Amino acid sequence: MSSYKTYLMMLLLSAVGSYLLTPLAIRLAYAWGAVDLPSARKIHTQPMPRLGGIAVFFGFCLPWAGLYLLHNPVSKVFQNYEILFFSLLLGATLMLCLGIYDDIWGANAVQKFLFQIAIACLLWSFGFRISQFSIPFGPPLVLHPILSLGVTVLWIVGVTNAINLLDGIDGLVSGVTAVIALSLAMINIFSNQILLGLLTLALTGACLGFLPYNYSPARIFLGDSGSLTIGLVLACIGVLSLFNDYGGGASPFISVPLILFGLPLFDTARVMVTRMLTGVPIFQADKNHVHHQLLGLGLTQKQAAWTLYGVAVLTGSISVLLTTLESGGQLLLSVLFAILSIVTYFIWKFSLRPRTSEAAKVPPGS
Repeated sequence: MSSYKTYLMMLLLSAVGSYLLTPLAIRLAYAWGAVDLPSARKIHTQPMPRLGGIAVFFGFCLPWAGLYLLHNPVSKVFQNYEILFFSLLLGATLMLCLGIYDDIWGANAVQKFLFQIAIACLLWSFGFRISQFSIPFGPPLVLHPILSLGVTVLWIVGVTNAINLLDGIDGLVSGVTAVIALSLAMINIFSNQILLGLLTLALTGACLGFLPYNYSPARIFLGDSGSLTIGLVLACIGVLSLFNDYGGGASPFISVPLILFGLPLFDTARVMVTRMLTGVPIFQADKNHVHHQLLGLGLTQKQAAWTLYGVAVLTGSISVLLTTLESGGQLLLSVLFAILSIVTYFIWKFSLRPRTSEAAKVPPGS
């Protein structure tokens, strides 16, 4: 029972910390000039501060000091994995600094990618490694260290930017991230992965504490300082939870991370492929993200956000369920979900066709 109280306190303290720090982040954004101005490419119509990442990051960090004051199984496990935790904190701090720089002065795509790759390599050296893939009816597929490095960097940089690109309407990324993190928390707590459960609950709380200020109509944006940092932390927790034998347990079936992170990964992959096929520069902002399509169908920002929250809850619930099944059940449910997703996608494409001209009038997100 004391362990569950510690989990609950991590969630509550990070939420309260993020909530109380957000007004300070708003003042800092105006003081430092980190303000997103309206333009033809943006949805918002007035200047918006965009240093929300500061509040989320420090809200995430706040509860950890208290674990040194506790003497229960949860605190003991945390203290056994201090190096792993502080290496994640180092990577998140570096990503936060990159995001703050971009929010204030701006950084081009090449600079950001090179810095992100360097952070991912650093984290790989500290143990955040995709070391194996679990497959049905057989032993895990163990990766060679060089291949592990490449796949890990691809995952960390890919998820980080997928979360960043999803940040197009008020409250979307903070809400979707909270759902994904809470699903990961359930997976880890059920499998007795204590440190990973603490990390995901702290991230969930930090996002939920920030959400009241970010929900439509927003008073502050996450900015790159927020979406990149959130994406990195989420990606790293995913590495240990879903692609690793961390803690001595077997990693879940490979479909679990693909389904759990399906919304941001699908949205990013679809947009990038569309840009390549149409000859548009891959880093050029457009209005082809799923939230823009929802706005084009006539939904408000709140309605679009809640629709995508629902998708995240669905994929998160299926991911948690998959981890409770045997290999045969995992494979069957994964195949059924894949078929449902493909059918839904083509129905979605068909529903957009008669309204293409309307969707084209919708300004792209912030």
